[in-house]
Amino acid sequence: MALDFMKVSEGDAIRVAPDLLRAHVAGMFRACGVPDGHARLTAEILVTADLRGVDTHGVNGSIRYTEEIRIGRYTIPQELRVLSDSPATALLSNGNGLGYVGAHRAMEMAIEKARATGVGQVAVCDGHHIGMVAYYAMMALEHDMIGVAMTNSTRHARPAGGVEARVGTNPIAFAAPTWHERPFVLDMATSTVASGKVGLARRLGVSMPEGWVVDRHGEPVTTPPAPADHDWALNPLGGSLSLGGHKGYGLGVMVDVLTGVLSGGGYSGRLPAGDNHSWMMAIDIRQFRPVAEFKAMMDEMIAALHATPPEPGTDHVLVAGDPEAKTFEERSRAGIPLHRTLVEELRARARELGSAILI
Repeated sequence: MALDFMKVSEGDAIRVAPDLLRAHVAGMFRACGVPDGHARLTAEILVTADLRGVDTHGVNGSIRYTEEIRIGRYTIPQELRVLSDSPATALLSNGNGLGYVGAHRAMEMAIEKARATGVGQVAVCDGHHIGMVAYYAMMALEHDMIGVAMTNSTRHARPAGGVEARVGTNPIAFAAPTWHERPFVLDMATSTVASGKVGLARRLGVSMPEGWVVDRHGEPVTTPPAPADHDWALNPLGGSLSLGGHKGYGLGVMVDVLTGVLSGGGYSGRLPAGDNHSWMMAIDIRQFRPVAEFKAMMDEMIAALHATPPEPGTDHVLVAGDPEAKTFEERSRAGIPLHRTLVEELRARARELGSAILI
């Protein structure tokens, strides 16, 4: 969910039409040798993150990815290869290319397998950053399926009770369809916040809340540290042991098991910077019960949660996915507010690559 104090102020923002932003970013990738279909897919996922207010996983990442391609860290064009396959499961190699491409194909495969067997699961190795994990979980919604997506990352978070980073932010996404209510879409890091929020706080020049980050002595840090500074770690979800930090820590390790150990790609503690491995699952509701009945009960449950009396200072109770869906509606209409420095960086990168400047 978005943090109001970290939103780009309207005075610093340039509103950009989503279609122009997609075309601009896709052009940058094509200029790096990325095939058109892969370029457009990656741009679509990045822009969707910005539309939903997940600005840490939006088009700002395209600058880093195009640089990674330029220096040869990514293999472009990439070759996706199925390393093992069964009616309900598969292991997919991302071919050391754009993580978005392999993760998208993995969820497509999971959906295909779920349609045949009820549940489909696909792990991805040889991967890189896949952005907003909710995108892949939400792919299952249009098929009347439940979607689950996870990815691991290089170590950023400390184990509960420790002071050094050993676990990735290792996010989990879960999406379930509804009739009239908004779909239930949970998208959460297993650390207190995603590491990208530290970078966003640094970019915006704002302090971080106490509880996000600790130093090598376990003391709270509120000034956003530099990315090359290794003397800090994110807290696990929950923070201290007394507040349930062992639960976020345990969830982070669970993600490592399903993404890195199951795929063979590696767990957070041994991943080089920029490597990520993923795991996707689709569940075909109709093979459990009638879809209409499932959706009706989802609507009933979400309506009951919305009707919960709010605590003082809260207008109303939200359900996972509500803030992002509201932001999507507003930004689709009014344009995506990008910080003016980011717009200049995107224009400069397009100019450098020789692609069209469309924003």
